[in-house]
Amino acid sequence: MGQPQDNPEIPRPGLFCYVRNRRGVIAGVEPFDGDAGRLHLVHIEYKDDQLPPEEQLVWEVEGASARVLPPTALPDPSRFGPMPAADFDALLRAARWTAAMPFLDPDGSGPLERLPIRSPFHGAVQVEDYQLVPLLKALRMPRVNLLLADDVGLGKTVEAGLILSELLIRRRVQRVLILTPASLRLQWRDEMWDKFSLPFNLIDRDETAALRRRLGMDASPWRSFSRIIASYHYLRQDDVLEQFMAASRPREGSPHLPWDLLVVDECHNLMPSPFGEDSDLCRMVRLLAPRFEHRLFLSATPHNGHTRSFSGLLEILDPVRFSQTDELKPAERARVQQVVVRRLKREINERTDPPKFCTRLEPMELTLDLSAQELALSRAFEEFRTAMRAYIAAGDRRRRRAGSFAVEILGKRLLSCPVAFAESWSRCREGLGEATSASETDVDSARRSVERETGDDRETQSREAVAAGVVGAWLQQAGPHVQEQTAAIDAALAGLRLDAAAGDVVARDPLADARFDALVAVIETLLRDDGTADGRDDGAWRDDERLVVFTEYKTTLDYVARRLRERYEAERILTLYGGMDETERDLVKRAFNDPAEPVRVLLGTDAAAEGLNLQRTARYLLHYDCPWNPSKLEQRNGRLDRHGQARDVQIFHFMTEEDQDVRFLAHVLRKANDIREDLGSANELFAEAAHRRLVAGEDSATVRGELDVRLGIVRGRAQVDADAAVATADHGAAAGEQVAALAAELDLDRDAMRDTLEAALAVRAGRPQIEPAPEAGTFRLVRPDLPGWAEVVDESLRLDERGRGAVARLAFGPEPFLDRIGERLVFAPRRDVAQMHLSHPMLERAFSTLMRRRFPGTGDEVSRWTVRPDGVPAGLDALILLSVEELAVNELRETFHHWVRTFALPVRGGEVGDPLPHAPAAALHATVDGRDTSGEHQRARAADLFDDALPDLTRFLSGYADDLSTALREQLAHAGEQARAEEEERYRSRQGEVSALIRESTLAKLEREIDRLKVEREQGALFDEDARLDELDRSIEEKREEIARRMRHHEEVRVQLERERERIVRYLLPRRHAMPAPAQVFPVCVEIRLPEEAR
Repeated sequence: MGQPQDNPEIPRPGLFCYVRNRRGVIAGVEPFDGDAGRLHLVHIEYKDDQLPPEEQLVWEVEGASARVLPPTALPDPSRFGPMPAADFDALLRAARWTAAMPFLDPDGSGPLERLPIRSPFHGAVQVEDYQLVPLLKALRMPRVNLLLADDVGLGKTVEAGLILSELLIRRRVQRVLILTPASLRLQWRDEMWDKFSLPFNLIDRDETAALRRRLGMDASPWRSFSRIIASYHYLRQDDVLEQFMAASRPREGSPHLPWDLLVVDECHNLMPSPFGEDSDLCRMVRLLAPRFEHRLFLSATPHNGHTRSFSGLLEILDPVRFSQTDELKPAERARVQQVVVRRLKREINERTDPPKFCTRLEPMELTLDLSAQELALSRAFEEFRTAMRAYIAAGDRRRRRAGSFAVEILGKRLLSCPVAFAESWSRCREGLGEATSASETDVDSARRSVERETGDDRETQSREAVAAGVVGAWLQQAGPHVQEQTAAIDAALAGLRLDAAAGDVVARDPLADARFDALVAVIETLLRDDGTADGRDDGAWRDDERLVVFTEYKTTLDYVARRLRERYEAERILTLYGGMDETERDLVKRAFNDPAEPVRVLLGTDAAAEGLNLQRTARYLLHYDCPWNPSKLEQRNGRLDRHGQARDVQIFHFMTEEDQDVRFLAHVLRKANDIREDLGSANELFAEAAHRRLVAGEDSATVRGELDVRLGIVRGRAQVDADAAVATADHGAAAGEQVAALAAELDLDRDAMRDTLEAALAVRAGRPQIEPAPEAGTFRLVRPDLPGWAEVVDESLRLDERGRGAVARLAFGPEPFLDRIGERLVFAPRRDVAQMHLSHPMLERAFSTLMRRRFPGTGDEVSRWTVRPDGVPAGLDALILLSVEELAVNELRETFHHWVRTFALPVRGGEVGDPLPHAPAAALHATVDGRDTSGEHQRARAADLFDDALPDLTRFLSGYADDLSTALREQLAHAGEQARAEEEERYRSRQGEVSALIRESTLAKLEREIDRLKVEREQGALFDEDARLDELDRSIEEKREEIARRMRHHEEVRVQLERERERIVRYLLPRRHAMPAPAQVFPVCVEIRLPEEAR
């Protein structure tokens, strides 16, 4: 650290400063005594597009380069002449657009409310009104605790992005962690950057190792990065979780938590257990959540039919409102609507004309014409399954589990395609031939390995191959019990020319494959004109149709892709699977979503399906196989049936009366489609039915019938009393009116945005820097390599991600992205055109460039005043438009009020009068000609008038600053009293509820709960906790252990609540609602308007 130097300016909170060649706000000052006297540790929040966004520094050490910017520094007309009108407008707009956070009502009696939403202006998205409902709900919360439970395809990621963007703009959050399934990490990173220009770091073991190579072995990504995306399966690992917790310890006595916002996607994967110990994932999120101020959970299936699980999830989300319980009381049910938002496509369609979303047609069956050889394989496996059932029935629980896994891993592959089964069977045969057999423990380890999510299909494929070998080695124990059946399977595979002795089965075509034949028939019928399934070249490819085919297994994907590429041109077929190279995956998605590309068929695995948006070019989807978890089916369907789909979606699946397993899965698929809005409560029921038929081999008709009965019983069991508002007007003022009113206050429209960017680009290179492109509504940069701009152009506009190649065109409105397809106008992002918004790196650089011009010593200083011979009301000598920047900081160093206000001050008889009634900035600007039309005489007269008015303007500013401080303190105090009263009441009520739960954790109550669940089981409504329920019912020790577990949990919640009450009520709220210094008012610029006759 350098030596302190003489710096007579004492920094104060709320003042602007210029330090280290950057402009910022002094958010906090901590004096301390050093060897050289009194020093000041200053917390700076920078107001530009550079990094870091904030830092602490010792003011005196910075020397003369650190300057406090005078709060009443009006432009000096004697030093500089007036600015050109276009440059003046750009400077003022940059100030407005970076300060749109008014804590006080900004427009008096106008429609705009205080603290209006800004995030719709900060994203490359066409925001629907229903997507603003969660945003408005979140902003009404003192701490955001929200569960977005909208239907698949409604845009939950966009809703989360709007909330995140708004909180960042308001500086309510800085440190953000997004937890997702491994397969969705890239999707989240890309969505946050492409739609909101928010960069995130993906953290895994490779990135952590790279960080430590750069910074040393003690470096932690959890400390080094402020915005992180990670897989929750990665974070749950003991060593990783320990590192996170070590980097996230709360500071004693601090009102702040270590992290600001936790986002959990597909949060149903982390749901608490209804009985017994929670999963590793659930325990992990219980540990994490208390370290975060705000929590945002996402799931289309938030309720699994168990109230204890659902209420436990709500408790993790918001322990101040909910406790984990087996029954939600009326007060808790009412609170669900406060934190859960759930809307369905059909509900939105009922309120819109034409309907906002497409119609998903009834699934269409493709009847398989199975050959004798395929039927022989199916019968051989059914006999094998029957023999296995008899063998494991005579053994203990460990044998039953191992045998069930053996049947399952082979049976699932058979139901995908003969080739996938043949590959696994060959591995199984190798295991049968090994010198030593495998134990049940070995099989159980193999099962756990297969079930562990990897997100990489190649890794999964390898684990399944190993598991099939282990199963084969274990089958040695079955010996004579299955010898005849294994020989029959060998013979059936040989009949299909898929016997293991012939070598690599994946590279061979079976003698018959009805599934592949049915796929070809669909391609010829839907994608080709005048084609037939028998001829390869009879038909031409249609330009307007594409097909998506999903399978569980990469083996099936590789086999089908090979055969299709042999039949058709290879460029017509693309594949996507988990674990693909990131660049390659992105190229495949872009090609399929580009109507100009030749691809017509996309084959994808389930691991690649999550997060894909394929609705732009495709409306047909084929399930090549059927996963046993219907939620996976719905995830697949949601790739096409989602927001932005203009045509009705048709789903296809296989069906045959000749194979009872295929028929059963076709029935499952139809039922899943029928109750897709209640899938959360039925997933386990479907899984149980699938196990009974496809593993245990129970009669297909019996299982189907019982499944239908149980579905009828549980339908609606997972009904959530959520906020179902599909329009912001349902909660008061329509958000669209508020957004339009704010745009008027900010003078923000597409022309203003383009002119502002043009002005910034032209600071050192002159105009023009932006010119119209041939396509209407798009523009091109004249000099992409402009000094000072090349880096940001490469980062945000280059089509080649390596910073080379063509530069995307610019659009300042939505028109280039809108396609009319039928009745629907569809918004489709384009890679070759970048939509400009206020958080786009090009606009952020523009704001930084223009704002530097306000301050002396930057080398780009401008006069900050202009003259226009227009727009003066009758009877006035002139009109002075004084624009000021208002800034206020609370004791938490949070900027809570930031606004640019323009006063229209009349000049009559040489006197400056009181401000005219408020008018939006857009209205003020609309009354004048934007061109430079003033002459030398007008400029001289305006300078004299401005000079004469300076004393009056100075007095006005001083008085207004005092009035503003008073108004802010009154509003802040009122808000603080209200917030403290609400929080005290909420904590007091919750402590009573938790105490009641502890008292109610008795043996008698648990036995009543067990009796009720036994009744549900008898009715067919309990389907996944049979074993655990029987253990509890039989054992008094098990019951006592369950009671003790619940009491420990409630005690932990009580302690957590008291700790949170102390932090919030004693430290956070009082400091959030107190101003340590007066509000500051900084003159931005002055416009002198002269009447027409003065020209």
